[in-house]
Amino acid sequence: MKKAVLIPVAILVIAIGVALGIWLFVGGAGWLMEKQQSEFEAGSTIVAEGPLKAYATGALAKLETHAAPRPIEDISFLDGEGKTVKLSDFKGRVVVLNVWATWCAPCKVEMPTLANLQKGYDPQKVLVLPLSIDKAEDKAAVEKELKLSGGLPVYMDSEIQPMSKWGIVGMPTTIILDKNGQEVARLGGEAKWDAPEVKALLDALAK
Repeated sequence: MKKAVLIPVAILVIAIGVALGIWLFVGGAGWLMEKQQSEFEAGSTIVAEGPLKAYATGALAKLETHAAPRPIEDISFLDGEGKTVKLSDFKGRVVVLNVWATWCAPCKVEMPTLANLQKGYDPQKVLVLPLSIDKAEDKAAVEKELKLSGGLPVYMDSEIQPMSKWGIVGMPTTIILDKNGQEVARLGGEAKWDAPEVKALLDALAK
């Protein structure tokens, strides 16, 4: 009789232990993700230095500028027609390289301002390049979002290369490339890209 009572008790203790372990794991993971996202949005490691430091103000207050241009790894991705293009194909113009996804709410909020920014420039001189990391099967959703936001061109990298090759830890992240195809600044998080501060920065780079 005692054995019959002990077995259910043992099972109950094990079940409670497993449930507690899962709760701690999920809760801890959730806390860590929230902490990382908060740090990303707050820009806790932002450093503005070099000749573009003065532009890190107003809408670009979270802009990280570099002491000198930095090389960025050349990757291949697809354009709206499914053709393979490389980042280096856009050398010769200033590039506002925006890494985004349709499931990223802040990305969708800032996209219309990026579209407005492009309207003020010849894309052969200053190009806004929205690079989606959505899955290939979600191309229709990407096209729809870009059309609703102002008609920017479609570029997709379903391999999610920017995270590992460009050191991106959250989205949206926007990288500014000079005419030599080198990174001169980046901004993690949402921004108002059609603000006067942005135009001043791009005009300086496009000279």
